[in-house]
This record gives sequence, structure tokens and C-alpha cells, in this order.
Amino acid sequence: MARVITVTSGTAGVGKTSVCINLAAQLVRRGQRVCLLDVDGGGTNVSLSLGLEPRHTLKDLILYGMALDDVLIRNCQGFDILPGSSSTDWITALNSAQLHHLAVSLSQLDDYDFVLIDSSTCTADTVLSFAQISPEVILVITPAPISLPDAYSLLKLLHSENAENHIQVVVNKSINHTIGRYSYGSYREVAKFYLGMQLPLLGVVSEDKHMQAVLRDQQALVNGDSPVAAVRDIGSLADQLLVENTGLRERDMQSFCDRYLKAVEVIDAGQIAAAYVLEIPVSRKQKLQQQLEYLSNQVDDLIQEIERLRQAPQAPQAPQATQRTVPEPLTETPIAALASDSQAVTLQGETFPIYSMQNSNGGRQYFAWHSLDDCPESRFNH
Repeated sequence: MARVITVTSGTAGVGKTSVCINLAAQLVRRGQRVCLLDVDGGGTNVSLSLGLEPRHTLKDLILYGMALDDVLIRNCQGFDILPGSSSTDWITALNSAQLHHLAVSLSQLDDYDFVLIDSSTCTADTVLSFAQISPEVILVITPAPISLPDAYSLLKLLHSENAENHIQVVVNKSINHTIGRYSYGSYREVAKFYLGMQLPLLGVVSEDKHMQAVLRDQQALVNGDSPVAAVRDIGSLADQLLVENTGLRERDMQSFCDRYLKAVEVIDAGQIAAAYVLEIPVSRKQKLQQQLEYLSNQVDDLIQEIERLRQAPQAPQAPQATQRTVPEPLTETPIAALASDSQAVTLQGETFPIYSMQNSNGGRQYFAWHSLDDCPESRFNH
């Protein structure tokens, strides 16, 4: 059963995604099977940080019916990635059926030892709920005073919705561990005084210029034996997670997904199943529309090419023969596939089809195809 941990922060720029990526790598080095779920639609999401250009994303999985195996990026520097899109706008607009499909899809990740969720700072329910219902949360802050108010506001939201979730703090980008622990101490006292929370420290991650250079090269994962201080610190975070006793907490993806549906007020599975059946044709219709638009563009390009060839200057021809230049690779099969209508015509004892299709200006274009053997002098008529 997968152990679900959401990595989040109150504001952008604290290095949350970097911590999440490197933590995944360090867990893999310790023999764990890890999947990194990216629901951060910000400018520095997982794919961008690692220099990836995923062909499909979580958005395709939910809105367009892609299979999970077709979306997962396998063995990216040791772990798997379920990439997110460049924004979270789409996930905030999901209806109940689509949210149910999201939960069903995520429940298939239960074969991993760890599912790390790189969460967004977006406060929409469909996004914030990942952290609110997560059995374990890593809240990333920095010693910079500007990061603490936003982190405290997020902490209040998480605590108000789920006082039982296990929230730990990571102080990132700390000049040294003394400053990091001092910053954590201040934050812990505020949480204890105003919220009555016991907020443990998972660890402090040093600010290291060598680590910054690695990140700029989009090689965010470095060898665990590296002298880079930040790498050793994140290795310590992984060690701390592995020795923690989490047996009393629900760890499987199915229970996580069930809680997610309740958090976003999707409860009646029977109604959802019926609604989902109704929603699938809409998604397929959207895909079909995209394919038709693509084919329409191809037809327009083909028509323009034919017109260009017809208007091109031709070499003088003998009076007894009339030739017309046509594109060499053209065959009858794609013409028939693209045509919307056809009719049979008999000319000089030969019967052949005339195809028609609508062009971009609203008119109709007609094509006739003759056999190369039967009509060598007139290979293509328009």
C-alpha cells in the first residue's frame, strides 16, 4: 500500500518542488518505489524543473480518457512521474463525474511505496483538498520572514479541515542549521499558541550554491554520496520518514481517494457512475472535433498545393496531347478517406468515382481519379 505524502507551501519560491523531487530521488536510493504526482500548475512544476516535455499530462488522463500507463513517465532518474499541466485552471472546473474519475485513476497508484504529491499554492477546494486530506503533509518554509505569514495562513486551513493529519515542517534555503532551527522555533510557537498544534520539524535543508547549479542544469537529482550539503540534508529527511511509525495512519491510495471525494463533496457513487457515463461522450466529441479540425487543415493544405501546381508555368506540349501536372505521391485512398460524398460517372466506356468535399471558403471541391494503366495521359482530373 502506498504511503501518501503531500509537499506544500504557503507561497511560491520557497523551493517546494525541488524538495519534492530530491526527496523522491533519495527514497529511491533507499530501495523505495516512488511516484511523484504533480498538481502544481505554477511556473516551476516538476516537468519544467527536470527539463521534461511530457506528451500527455494529468489533464489528458481526466478530460480525454487517456490510460494511466500512457501518461506516466517511467523511471525518470529512478522514480515515476504523473505530470501535471502548466496550470490548475482545468482542475478547478471539474464536475462531479470528472472528480470521481480523477479519484479512480489515482487509486491505481497503490502499488508504490510512496506517492509524493507536489501540491499547488492554489486555494481552490479541488487543489487544496490534496493537502487537507493527506495523512501526511510536509510544509516547506524558509527563514525569510516574508514566507511565514503565508505559511501560517495555509496551516490554519489545513488544521481546520483535518486536525488529525500529520504535518511536519521543512526549513529550506537556510544559511546554516542554527538559523533554520531558529526559524522553525518561531513558527512552531505561533502554531502552538494560536492553533494548539504540536508541529514537529522534519529537517533543515541548507542553501547551497552547488545545488543551485545542479538545478539550473535541470539535473535536480544528484548522487547521495555527493558533498553537496543540501543533498545530505534531504537524504536525512528520507531517513527520518523511513524510521517514522506510520502504521496507525491510513496509508493506501483508495482511502486517500475516498477522503478526497468527500472533501470536494462528491459522495454518491451511484449517481457519479451514471453521470460519468453521460460525460464520456462529451470528451470523445471534443477529441473528434480536434481530429476533424486537423483533417480540415490537411484538406485546405492539399487544395492550396493543387491550385499552386495548376497555376505553375508548364512546358510547351504537343498539340495532340494535353498533360496536367499533379502531385506525384497522391493516391486515391486519402482522397476517398477525406471526401464527404462521391458519385459514379462513365466516360468513354470507363466508370470511375467523382469525389467532393467542402473547402475552407464554404464552396465544394471535386476530384476524379483515373487508373494509371487505363489513362496514362490524364492521371488526375480536377
